[in-house]
Amino acid sequence: MKIFLSLVGVLLCAQLFADEINVSINSDAARLGYKHDFRANDLQLGGGWLYDQDKGSVGHIDLNLVSEASEGNTPVKAGLGGRFSYFDGDLNNQSGTALGIGGFARYTLPRYNRISIGGHLYFAPDVLSFGDGEQLIDAEVRVSYNVLRQADVFLGARYVQGEYKNAADVKFDSGVHIGINLRF
Repeated sequence: MKIFLSLVGVLLCAQLFADEINVSINSDAARLGYKHDFRANDLQLGGGWLYDQDKGSVGHIDLNLVSEASEGNTPVKAGLGGRFSYFDGDLNNQSGTALGIGGFARYTLPRYNRISIGGHLYFAPDVLSFGDGEQLIDAEVRVSYNVLRQADVFLGARYVQGEYKNAADVKFDSGVHIGINLRF
């Protein structure tokens, strides 16, 4: 019930303030994400929650400096910054926090402007991991198709792994997923 109420709260807040909402799923895991652009200073604030029914969950808040990384008709949009994450491995009774550094990029194909390729990578080594956590990696690549002006469907591959000091590592997700991305 707590998970359901948290999900409803995030969706309600996102409906009121979000620039972007995305949801992705596979047979074992689901991720809900939210991003808000502060265009006046090129900052983007985001948050999300990944839940695997057998392995646990990872929640995050990130802040990135976002800009066009190339010139031309189809610029590359990219961001660099940090991600604060809380990761909880259900089976090992361990939890940790991490401050990862990294970023994201998205490239839209010039001739086929409805298709884009993108991804993100955030890495928190031991020196930036706290509690029971020792390291966290969150990586994703995806291919998107722009169905509507403000909506994409995508196919992606995600790898999220947390390492713990006194327990086995947990791969929260490591596989293919499908999803939608809505922009407001």
